Amino acid sequence: MTHARVIRSGAELRHAFCIPAFGEAPFLEKCIESLLVQTARTSSILVCTSTPNERILGAAARFELEVRTNPDSGGIAPDWNFALTSSNAELVTIAHQDDLFAPTYVSRMLHAFNSHPDAVIAFSDYQEHDPDGPRGENLNHRVKRMLTHFAFLGRKAIRSPLDKRRLLCLGNPICCPSVVINRARVPDFRFASHFRTNLDWDAWLRLADAPGAFVRVPEALISKGIHQKSETSVTIADSSREREDRQMLERFWPPPLAALLMKAYRLSYRGNRV
Repeated sequence: MTHARVIRSGAELRHAFCIPAFGEAPFLEKCIESLLVQTARTSSILVCTSTPNERILGAAARFELEVRTNPDSGGIAPDWNFALTSSNAELVTIAHQDDLFAPTYVSRMLHAFNSHPDAVIAFSDYQEHDPDGPRGENLNHRVKRMLTHFAFLGRKAIRSPLDKRRLLCLGNPICCPSVVINRARVPDFRFASHFRTNLDWDAWLRLADAPGAFVRVPEALISKGIHQKSETSVTIADSSREREDRQMLERFWPPPLAALLMKAYRLSYRGNRV
């Protein structure tokens, strides 16, 4: 499959979906199906895995997709970094195996990059679903949307480190699988291996200090899968999510204030219950 392209000052930037699949991957086929019905149907799709098994290989074979095997099975960060670097496309979406993408995702995201040539990342709003179907908006989602509005203040893009840090200082409102990373601008970017659940929050904070824009597409172009075996649910259950959330908040605030914010932040965990 050929790559979707962004025309920027005479240069073509290509887009790819890279899916870090692992374990039983029960929702992988649905994710792939949502990628194959994009209205802009020129993005490449790769399945990347450190746990090649009959389920994952069979799903890829069904849709005639290439599988790249990661020799490092050290956890989420190696899986995401392998996916990020598996394609030669400059624009990469790490498509989580249990999430679904709206048909207009690629076209809307490429329009964002064409409109903002200095974008480091572009991301969209999102909704959620569980095994029973679509979920209604919860407090966690409303707070994240409020944080986004507060940082962008009606703008489609923000560029100053102060604005980008303000977006992230009270939590992580950026839905990770909605993000397109512009590797042409940050070719050496990698996710940090010392995080288990806040790899993305840490990543956006580090990118906030890099030159270039964060671009927001207001439509909900992603449906995030919520289920008991999702990594978010697992890390909430074993308290590693809480530890990492406090660690991130202390990068913005003094420890006593971070501890106070955590009391409110714990309420967001309820939104992940199935």
